[in-house]
Amino acid sequence: MSIRSQDEDLLRRIEANDPNFDAVSIDTRDIAEVSYELFDRVGHALAYNTNIQELALNIPKSKDRADLVGWLRFLELIGRNRSITYFHYISASAAVKSLRVDSARLLLQFFERNGALESISLKIIDPDEAEAFASALANRETTLGRIVIHDANSIELLRLIFEKNPAAIPKQVRTRHIGNEGGEALARFLESANNVGIRKLNIFDIEIGPRGLLRIARALARRDSPLDSLRISSSSDSFLVNFAVAFRENPDSLPNKLNLWGHICEAGGRALGTVLVRRGTPLEYLYLNTRNEGDHSRVLGVVALLQVLGDNPSKSPKILILEEFHNDFMEPMERLLQNQMCSQEVLGVLCNIQDTEDRSNFQRRMTSVCCNETSISTTYNSNHTLIRLTYAYPQLTYACPQLKHYLTMNGNPDKKKVACIKVYDTHFARDFQPDFFAVMQPSLL
Repeated sequence: MSIRSQDEDLLRRIEANDPNFDAVSIDTRDIAEVSYELFDRVGHALAYNTNIQELALNIPKSKDRADLVGWLRFLELIGRNRSITYFHYISASAAVKSLRVDSARLLLQFFERNGALESISLKIIDPDEAEAFASALANRETTLGRIVIHDANSIELLRLIFEKNPAAIPKQVRTRHIGNEGGEALARFLESANNVGIRKLNIFDIEIGPRGLLRIARALARRDSPLDSLRISSSSDSFLVNFAVAFRENPDSLPNKLNLWGHICEAGGRALGTVLVRRGTPLEYLYLNTRNEGDHSRVLGVVALLQVLGDNPSKSPKILILEEFHNDFMEPMERLLQNQMCSQEVLGVLCNIQDTEDRSNFQRRMTSVCCNETSISTTYNSNHTLIRLTYAYPQLTYACPQLKHYLTMNGNPDKKKVACIKVYDTHFARDFQPDFFAVMQPSLL
């Protein structure tokens, strides 16, 4: 909503503590029409509302004293709220400098006293703003769960928080549009704060250059304890090669959940596969943005990765997600999933197949992977670990009943028993009992 007198219905809902109204975005960049009384009314409504959980504010650009006094009163009242869990705040270079600093200081009480606050999203301009916000966040009794940073200047906030109280660094950090300068600044912060408490890092910014990404990856590779989760994006052709090179000497420092958005070239796919193979344990989760956008080299990159993993299936990620499936992936995917008797190998494959005919082909071949009916030996040595398969999420996870049956069967931890039951169901008369095969080895079958 914008703060305007015509938003009477929304104002009444906020004042009435409407339980069905839990988020509000207030655009105050243009407040020429806003009276002090209206600011005061909205501020009081938000101060004592216990249902609003999300609040987004833009600092006003007006230079009129009356407007600015109303805005500061508004922030003072918001500081009394104790129920908001997500706060989004955008400063602006066009705003009066003293207003930026005064606004930050007034928000201190909101940050320090609101124990319910779990996540903040900030774009700050002035170093004094960063200093004020850092002091408030460092002094909180409870650490924020997540912080989203929207520009290079805001990276300074992380450094200041770390200097004041390392334990106050949020466990999840997300960056957006920080650019090449911000990428370098983030790398410097990660280098100086080796074992800081960040557990999840989301770098959603294709504008960071190869040098910045390489520095970030090297800083992460030197951490005493690896991240739990990393999402990183880049438009650079050398992105994945540089990323893999950074983790080559210490592959176990690679985050356990990895989400890669960028150009997956053939050399990059092969390099990443080599790092995964050298890890002591497989990743829990690997997401690849495989949209090729007409560039066949991206398809070759994924094929190269699948081929490396196919040679070392025990080191393949437990969950493999391909944003867009290409027919060239089918053969190396089958090879990766074949001959899997161990429960630590691939548990799930999720991909998006748009074409109906391609979906049918995929489900037919995956059914054969789970139960190859060619012979008793091939059935016994089929895939017995795959339990989750999505090929047109979320609508058509199990379009084939037989495939669903095999995936359910694979959920049994006793893989030898699963293999014997598949052999019995496929090759023998129904009057035989599956337990007859339970004590037999594949060579006897």
